[in-house]
Amino acid sequence: MYCSNCGKQIPDGSVFCLRCGSDLRTTSSEARAHHKPTRSGMVNGFSIGAVLVAMGFVVIVVVAVVAYVYNEESKRAAAEASKPTRRMATSPNIPVSQPESNPVSQPARMTIVDKAFPVGAQRYAYYTVPLKADLNHVTGHFTAQGGSNDIEVLVLDQDGFTNFSNGHNARTYYNSGGYVTTGTIDLNLQPGTYYVVFNNAKALVTNKVVTTKIEVEY
Repeated sequence: MYCSNCGKQIPDGSVFCLRCGSDLRTTSSEARAHHKPTRSGMVNGFSIGAVLVAMGFVVIVVVAVVAYVYNEESKRAAAEASKPTRRMATSPNIPVSQPESNPVSQPARMTIVDKAFPVGAQRYAYYTVPLKADLNHVTGHFTAQGGSNDIEVLVLDQDGFTNFSNGHNARTYYNSGGYVTTGTIDLNLQPGTYYVVFNNAKALVTNKVVTTKIEVEY
């Protein structure tokens, strides 16, 4: 053996160095303590397998936590994206859209005649009424003055007016029933061309003045 202090070779089992006198008992025990062999596969008293298992468990826990957080964030982002957005006006140049209203259609009205006019003796006057809608409501009122204060009023279609103007019997849609002083017209007519006739044929010398207003609603 050798002295741990001076390095001189001394007999095995020596307690003191024969050269430098060092106490070899203390030195040898300290050396053995510092150079105590470790067991193969041990780290600070734990086996390598146990350390690896613990490290694997920690890694699994970390991965699970990260996956959970990522999944929750994805759900929150999807929920926010699916919410309907409401556009608000931020300036006068970006108006908020308003729901369109459905206005109730109002019937159109056309005036055929609205005035006073003369009808000569043994003559007639007429006004053409062109109707194009599917159903037309013709209304009016008339009054005659002069002589016996009477007039005959007829509403005819195209064929009826042709027969009347040639002195023949004609189909009428309205007939005042002879010569009257005043009367009211109220008819529903199909599309076509019609004529409102003011007839003073029976008067020999007296002209008549007719005041009337006739309208069509469609």
